[in-house]
Amino acid sequence: MKDLSTCVFLVLLLLGSSASPATAEGVDFRKDVFVRGTDGYHTYRIPTMVVTDKGTILVFCEGRKTSRRDFGDVDQIMKRSDDGGKTWSKQVLIHEEGGDAKIRVGNPCPIVERDGKVVHLLFTRGGGECLFYTKSVDDGKTWSNLVTTSGVPGKKEYDGKSFLLKLGGAPVTIAAGPVHGIQTKKGRLIAPCYGGRMVDGKRRGQSFIIYSDDSGKTWSAGGSVPFVEGLRTGECTILERSDGSLMMNLRTSAPGFYGLGYRAVSVSTDRGMTWSKPVLDKNLPSTGCQGSIIRLNEKEILFLNPAVHRKGGFSIRSRRNLTLRLSKDEGTSWPCSRVLNQKLAGYSDMAITKKGKILCLFENGIRDYCERISIVQLDRTWLAAGKDAETNANPK
Repeated sequence: MKDLSTCVFLVLLLLGSSASPATAEGVDFRKDVFVRGTDGYHTYRIPTMVVTDKGTILVFCEGRKTSRRDFGDVDQIMKRSDDGGKTWSKQVLIHEEGGDAKIRVGNPCPIVERDGKVVHLLFTRGGGECLFYTKSVDDGKTWSNLVTTSGVPGKKEYDGKSFLLKLGGAPVTIAAGPVHGIQTKKGRLIAPCYGGRMVDGKRRGQSFIIYSDDSGKTWSAGGSVPFVEGLRTGECTILERSDGSLMMNLRTSAPGFYGLGYRAVSVSTDRGMTWSKPVLDKNLPSTGCQGSIIRLNEKEILFLNPAVHRKGGFSIRSRRNLTLRLSKDEGTSWPCSRVLNQKLAGYSDMAITKKGKILCLFENGIRDYCERISIVQLDRTWLAAGKDAETNANPK
């Protein structure tokens, strides 16, 4: 265990730099994709990512013009890499509104179809009053005209179509992801979402899905995670298990608290139309923060989040200790884990390359957890070397 701790420390030291840590076993490279104060934006946040059939990496995030705050003049932007993440295109503006008006456009949720040839993108306007949808069939070089839910003034660039989403007959505020969505083996596109719903005259947060069975032409609201007294769910990430059921991994909070200290899990056995009551997974410590889940191969899945057991009020310093975990039993247990970024780190996403390499995209910094968005490519051997690491132990 002492040798393992020393190894982890050395890897973390190498990963503290944007230079490629070529000497770290199992780590192919690390690159900063977006850096605070560059290309006209104060801060870049909320990263998501997919890999196409050609191996192109598409990275999406919010470009925040004047501050790091959630609400303000915020644009939806992207970059693409044709060489596996070693070099990146210039920044591409997907959508912005109102010039310098304080309108937030972000919370991206990309979904790549199973054949890797079509990329769908959903993202949010404002505080969740509507979603935008667009798609690309040329590896992110161009995007179709925006389609939007109702509630946004008509604009010439929209094609006039709209889709109205309702949850249980009651309108909700809706935010996509922010993380990649999935296409199931039967072809259904699913975007994990969350929003506010009026219950007994009070607005309550809730996680749910939207889905499309016609390759993005139409979208509908699916099932929502049931309310549990004392447990609220929000940003979520989704996975199709080997038996065809769906597992949603959830950020949690409670009235008066920013976080409950653990992630929660809910399961659907009917393609996302109904969900089980959420249950805290005490194998997954978590501060109040987003996380990401993905399938590595037919037998293994991955989970990535700032693994800090913190119950109660939010602290910027609590977003740290970004930990990658591996499960061999569809998320029942997580016997293999390793710290990817011990210092400050926040939102994240993952993708798997054509050669089975693990890509981790995440916010990180020295004084603030969102000073930059970096990408790391790992071999599974790096993660396997962290088996039984101390970070996998349940917090007391």
